[in-house]
Amino acid sequence: MNRTAALCLTLFSLTACSVPVSTISRPDSYYAAYDSATVVPESLFAGDAAVLSDEAIRSILDFKYVPPAQNRIALLPFGRELWSQWSEELSLSTEKMKSDVIDRLLSSPKIYDAAYLPSILIPESRTVPHLREAAARYQADLLLVYRSYCRSFERYRVFSADESRAFCGVEAVLLDTRTGLVPFTSIASHSFRVKQNKEDTNFRETILKAQLAATAEALSKVSGEVVQFLAEQT
Repeated sequence: MNRTAALCLTLFSLTACSVPVSTISRPDSYYAAYDSATVVPESLFAGDAAVLSDEAIRSILDFKYVPPAQNRIALLPFGRELWSQWSEELSLSTEKMKSDVIDRLLSSPKIYDAAYLPSILIPESRTVPHLREAAARYQADLLLVYRSYCRSFERYRVFSADESRAFCGVEAVLLDTRTGLVPFTSIASHSFRVKQNKEDTNFRETILKAQLAATAEALSKVSGEVVQFLAEQT
């Protein structure tokens, strides 16, 4: 076990230990390396051309992505959000989480508008071509698609309140509507501990509170990284 992993395990019971994994910007030297290339590589597998030709793949890989100076960004969560369906308190907390994410994105000078994609526009088939079409109809330059996942650990006590600890992560991709490229991806995680109180309907609500709090922190990290990524693109 390396030192970082050991430190994470040590701190896990006390606070969040998260190492976000996100796309880094391409260095200018990446493009310069191919300017003087004399041999253009091609696929060694002829069947690959049935999906994308060698020429199309070269064009995609050589493309230098620069976002527009001003962007409308739409957000789309994958999967069901159980929190908002459980209680009024959790429903309000879910809305606050979404509002906080939008505020974080709007702090970027390159984003003039940010909102969740209206549900009526969400396609049944959530493939990249269909997502691009939905984003285009909404006139969104960028589409931030994310999926959350959680693991919960319960501790039942005899003489004190039961406790739930959630470890949740958010995996996100940023889709450019015009080109179909995914110039940025991010994965962030967070842990959160909650004790059951008398206002909780049952222990299931306590578990969902911990999951929502951990997911909100992870999503906040992802949105902050999107802002940073856009700031680096010139």
